[in-house]
Amino acid sequence: MQKGISADSQIHISIAFLIKAMVGISLLIASYYQIQMKFASIDSTLNDLQSKVTVLTASVEGMEQEQIEELEATVKEQKSLLQKIGLKK
Repeated sequence: MQKGISADSQIHISIAFLIKAMVGISLLIASYYQIQMKFASIDSTLNDLQSKVTVLTASVEGMEQEQIEELEATVKEQKSLLQKIGLKK
C-alpha cells in the first residue's frame, strides 16, 4: 500500500544537507550577480567604443575633405603655371 501526501506528512532533512544547499544557492546567486555586472561593464565599454569610433570616423572624413581640397588647389595652381609658360590652353 502506498501512502499519499497528507497534512500529517513529515520530511526529515539533515542540517548538513540544508547548509550545503544554502551555500550552493548563495553561490549561484553571487555568480548570477557577477555575470550581470560583467555584462553591464561590457555594454558600457561597447557604448564608449562606439562613440569613439563615431568621433574618429568624423575626424577621418574631415581630414579626407581637407586633403581633397588641397589636391584641387594644387591642380589649379599647376594648371595656372602651365598656362603661364604656354604649355596648356
